Amino acid sequence: MGKSAQQYFSDKEDSQAKSAYLQAQYPEVKPLAFYDAILGAADADFPLCVALSEASEGHHLVNYADAEEMLEESWWRSDSFVYPAKYYNAYPKQKLMHELRCLYIDLDKVDAKSLRRLCQKGFYGQRPTYLVNSGNGVHLVYVLTQPLAAYHWVKALLREMHSGLLRFFRKHRFAADLGTGLSHAYRIVGSLTKLGQTCRAYRVGKCVEVGQLAASLSICWQRPASKSGKSSYNYKEKQPRQGSPARRGFYDYLVHMIEARTQEGHRYSSLFALACVGHKCHRAVESILEDAVRLAAKLGLPKHEAEHAVAACNPEKAQTVRAATLEGWLGWSFDRKTKRNGRTRAEHLAEIAERRVTDYLERHPKATISEIARTLAMGRKTVAKYFHEWLTALRDKVVQQAKAMLNASQPADRADTKAADTATPVPTAKPSDGPGRRAFLAFYTQLRHSLRQYLPLRASSAPRSAQEEEKGIKKADFRRPASPLENAHPCTLQPV
Repeated sequence: MGKSAQQYFSDKEDSQAKSAYLQAQYPEVKPLAFYDAILGAADADFPLCVALSEASEGHHLVNYADAEEMLEESWWRSDSFVYPAKYYNAYPKQKLMHELRCLYIDLDKVDAKSLRRLCQKGFYGQRPTYLVNSGNGVHLVYVLTQPLAAYHWVKALLREMHSGLLRFFRKHRFAADLGTGLSHAYRIVGSLTKLGQTCRAYRVGKCVEVGQLAASLSICWQRPASKSGKSSYNYKEKQPRQGSPARRGFYDYLVHMIEARTQEGHRYSSLFALACVGHKCHRAVESILEDAVRLAAKLGLPKHEAEHAVAACNPEKAQTVRAATLEGWLGWSFDRKTKRNGRTRAEHLAEIAERRVTDYLERHPKATISEIARTLAMGRKTVAKYFHEWLTALRDKVVQQAKAMLNASQPADRADTKAADTATPVPTAKPSDGPGRRAFLAFYTQLRHSLRQYLPLRASSAPRSAQEEEKGIKKADFRRPASPLENAHPCTLQPV
């Protein structure tokens, strides 16, 4: 028999010994009564959350409407674990905890001898309400006399109490896992353990009062006071909502457009929207009523409906009305003017960034990419993009000027020149002769020297490091490329 098989049968015998001892000492509690005590009546808004660790479709969560349905589905499984709390959206996360009725303490590797010592010592003064034999270990369940709403300050104190209980039992040589917290899943009572036995619960003590349990751990169960002296935790006084004020010209615009655009089905609501805007613009009620009555006559509404629309508008609530709500009441959208000339926000920001880089380069042509990025508080990649675009445009401009000078140095009509050459023999001149050619070479020499201030020496051609290879970043992307005309001799430039 292998070592693992021996260990299996040894653990199984030990678990049976623990069950026999607990059966003789404490009354057993049925699984349904156990979960009614620690979870309370099931609520449709807060179903029970169960984790299945070895399901065919993998580890996932399952929600059950009540404990009875959960027990029917999990009594034959050995991989089902329940979260002993209620959560918003049925997602077992501590931030989403809604209500807590008990504290679970998980003690691992508790054999029959250790369990007997724990019970005979009266749990060292921390007697739980229930004790669950989960197989190799035991669970101590402290059921509270009243369920606690999971406020921030409540969860903070409960976490402190839970950690205090774990450290308390570790001092008495029990393997309490300090990594477990309030939002932790535990094996379902009534399901199977790893050893193939049924997980059972036993009634040990009474329900505990949260203040007494906290005091036994030297914790003061009291709502912390804020710095301002108010007895609150993360207290934030509710402030009345303040809407953005409207421009006075917007009211006049609305009066004009209601008369022109309002259709049937929106006549009364349009007058109500006008009253809201009037209050946002701090217009007098008499002035708003006068405009509403005049518009009602043009829209075909009786006077009393206009008076009712103005009277029904609450001046305080009108301050919080949004533009989308006003457009729904009016039945048409406002004419919004944009300063981007039809461009999207991304296109508009890109144009602004390009303009900033170009303007800086015009003023500081010898600036580097790092200097521009540091001065303009922009990213290096953004600056490099527009820097290379500006440099490419500059080189294209230089090439076009050079081509124009070459074309100006050639005869205007080559056909006439060829005919004249055949008629009257003229001694041919050297390519370097002629005033046009000399003028172009002098201009090109001056242009090449002036262009050097824009184009420093070429970046080194050293191989990239492995880190740069992985990131796909080229060293030359953030350096000035050398000019294709910089190292060329003037006489090597061929005319177009």
